[in-house]
Amino acid sequence: MLIDYFIQKPNRKVSHLSQKINSINALKHQHHQAFNYRLKRFAVSKVGIASAFTAGAGYQALNGHKQNSSSKIKLSQFSWLLRLL
Repeated sequence: MLIDYFIQKPNRKVSHLSQKINSINALKHQHHQAFNYRLKRFAVSKVGIASAFTAGAGYQALNGHKQNSSSKIKLSQFSWLLRLL
């Protein structure tokens, strides 16, 4: 009875917690893999490339505005690439 109380019951709890932790880690790994897959698919798609490019061009245009150059000039420099996409 003492052996059951001090050894076997805590051992069951530890094994149960270990199984829970393992399942949580597996679920986190699956979510991470799915996120990476979606990120790669979005980056490769035409929409992903176009949106990343426009965000980068807009950011450069706004930063270039601080250097006394107009944002329209900056955007017109990249307009040929936007037409390709």
